[in-house]
Amino acid sequence: MILIPIISSVCIWGAVIVVILRILSNSGISLGGSRLNQVITADKSLKGGFDIGRFDLLKLFGLAMLFRLVIFMISICSIYIMKDSSMSFEDILNTYMQWDAKNYERIALGGYTYYNIDGDYLTLVFFPLYPWLIRLASIFLTNIRVSGILVSWLLYAGACCYLYRLMAVDYNKSTAKRTIVFISAFPHALFFGTMMNESLLLFMSAATLYYIRKHDWVKVGIFGALAALSRMAGLLLAFPAAVEWLEYYGILGKLKEKKIKAVWNLFYSKGLWIFLMLAGLGIYLFCNYKVTGDCFKFFEYEEKYWYQGFTYFGKSLTTMFSYFIKETKYTRFAIWIPAVCSVTFVVAALIYGLRKHRSMYIAYLIVFFIVNAGAKWPISEARYMTCAIPAFMILADFSERHKWTEQVITIGMAVAMGVYLTAYFMQKQIL
Repeated sequence: MILIPIISSVCIWGAVIVVILRILSNSGISLGGSRLNQVITADKSLKGGFDIGRFDLLKLFGLAMLFRLVIFMISICSIYIMKDSSMSFEDILNTYMQWDAKNYERIALGGYTYYNIDGDYLTLVFFPLYPWLIRLASIFLTNIRVSGILVSWLLYAGACCYLYRLMAVDYNKSTAKRTIVFISAFPHALFFGTMMNESLLLFMSAATLYYIRKHDWVKVGIFGALAALSRMAGLLLAFPAAVEWLEYYGILGKLKEKKIKAVWNLFYSKGLWIFLMLAGLGIYLFCNYKVTGDCFKFFEYEEKYWYQGFTYFGKSLTTMFSYFIKETKYTRFAIWIPAVCSVTFVVAALIYGLRKHRSMYIAYLIVFFIVNAGAKWPISEARYMTCAIPAFMILADFSERHKWTEQVITIGMAVAMGVYLTAYFMQKQIL
């Protein structure tokens, strides 16, 4: 097991060094040496870009909603087969209320003070934007659970549209379609259709990455702040924003040439908007303070009730692989095999795509992995990795270069999703 943290550390920190050197080079610092430049420069064979019409996006949105509806209908059939008695629509919705979904429902119903255990408002560990949207939707739909599921569907469909627009900037149409198919068929993408906030994070992340790539810094700040109000991982979008800002405007080169005024103007007019992302986190911390008088109370609740915290990703991976090998209960298949497969997929995508994709995507994937794979009790890694957008972009590019893999990947993912969707409704630990 000692090899796990060593191998993972070499891969991740090696990628960090390459990205840092590339950022220096692309932002105007000459490193010298053609050999070094070959190592750090992104592959120029990645060519693409295509136009998107409004009808294309409407069609994609409709297809995404139809996909979620089909999955929902299949789930109803699965539930009826597994249950031995007739069920009402409310009973079916109740089957969707598993794990964290119950806590989002509680926040949507009455805020953070609605539910407590011995005076501890433990729902404070969940960020507020998703339950606020559910509460807003329930004004029109009256049923809080229907509202939560529909909000997830709408956000997932919107995320597909933003992801398609993002891919249209640098990739061809075939790769863009593959990306959406892969991220939708990923086994734990089942959570995009449940009362969980994966769809929200996916939407805000895709939108923010799109505006970063288009250099629309005002919208980067706005959507980045909303991403940070969705989940702590949303704040990580500041990294690709900063990388793109540095490279696109050649900031380090201007500093080297002592063009201080030009750099200040670029920071004041464009780069400063990146800091708006902190507003999302600030609102969440204020919620903690308003309820408990402590901005960071959620850390205590995460440790006390979820045995959760942040640790070095190598240590967390060791825990994951240990249970993957030694666990004999059904949780080996429900939790640890998906976790190991998911993190392995993301690391493999990172290594494969390191020289083939823009620095902003690689930098984001690195920090996303370090933070999400650094959970002290890594039982939800497969679910976390559903929002590792650059990994699916890289997988789609790989499939575009090796077309025979498309059906293998799609069918394999879809079958696995069916298995885990069924297990989820059987109330197994699909987290």
